[in-house]
Amino acid sequence: MIEIVKEPTPVEKVVEEPRNVRQIGTLPKDARVYVEDYVYRFLHGSSRQKKRYAFILLGEIRQGGPQPNLYIKGAMELEQISFGGGMPVFSEDIWDRIYRQVRNYFPQWSILGWAMQCLGEPTRMEDIQKICSRHFPGDHGNVLLYDAYGEWEKLYMDRHGIMEEVSGFFVYYEKNTLMSTYLSEYHGKKEQMAKRADLDEMDRFLLHDEKRYDEEIRQDREALARYRSYMNDRRGSGKSQMSKVAVSVALVVMILLSGVLFQNYTKLNEMQKTVASLGGSSDDASSQMIEETISKGAEELAKADGSQEAQDDSGGSQTTENATASASAEANNSTTTNVYLQQGYYIVEQGDKLTDISRKVYGTEDMVSQICQKNNIENGDHICAGDKLLLP
Repeated sequence: MIEIVKEPTPVEKVVEEPRNVRQIGTLPKDARVYVEDYVYRFLHGSSRQKKRYAFILLGEIRQGGPQPNLYIKGAMELEQISFGGGMPVFSEDIWDRIYRQVRNYFPQWSILGWAMQCLGEPTRMEDIQKICSRHFPGDHGNVLLYDAYGEWEKLYMDRHGIMEEVSGFFVYYEKNTLMSTYLSEYHGKKEQMAKRADLDEMDRFLLHDEKRYDEEIRQDREALARYRSYMNDRRGSGKSQMSKVAVSVALVVMILLSGVLFQNYTKLNEMQKTVASLGGSSDDASSQMIEETISKGAEELAKADGSQEAQDDSGGSQTTENATASASAEANNSTTTNVYLQQGYYIVEQGDKLTDISRKVYGTEDMVSQICQKNNIENGDHICAGDKLLLP
């Protein structure tokens, strides 16, 4: 008797679809696309700037009906990628980084396509087709594009070499350890970069502040050097002018004294010593001129002394002496005033005040306000020896 053994009927393996899902848009009738929630939230991160970002999409393809279902379970940001004409440029260096990151974070998943955060209008279909044909052929040509401002979102799939827009997809929830690990390291790296950027910004600020401080010190030193040079030049000029003024005053006094009659010759000798002390800082030529003037004045006074002894009595002599001294003082003040007014200015001497200057030049203190107005002086106490005051 022959025993007939039947082979077991093969049981078709049914892949269960995720139950905890939410729908985005209108679902197509054939293939379905599932995007894991970690991936979807990572792509649409609220903390992202309003600029272009590019990503690689990873996952797997499962047979679930007449058409395979697409499960996008991971996404990696392409931080070093550049953009040309609004589209990402997948260079050889970028692909090297992509492969290294895939081996590191998602070794068991395949590259399914790419995603991009756009600005404004959707990208042209011919640009998408060009990138997918060159870098993401066949089942790898899946593209998710979305607007940075939340105005639109589009998903494209490769259908026999032609990119077609998918009307909708699912966002599903499951335990995604690989994506969770990637996000943890991604955010940690971003935090370190942010801290480093803050430190770099602080360093730049401190460096800028230090350079600004050094520049201010340099400017202050230069200003101080210029001020000291100016004051030294002014002091030298003031001393020279004071010396000339002293010699001029001495000459005027001697000329006046030579024409005035004094009672005795002793006073003339005392005056000679005084004038010599005034002209001590002048040069030799000026001193010689003063001495010659004094000698001539002495001779005239000696002649006048003989005629003075012929006066009738001491009372008349005393009266004449007082009158002559008074006239001499008035002539002295008047002549000195005329000299200042003729030259049109007055050089401030040590200890001078505006009232002294007004009295010396005009014989009265009533010209103080005019002197201040002429020289734009607001505070009369702020005048220094050597200052040149214009006379009204």
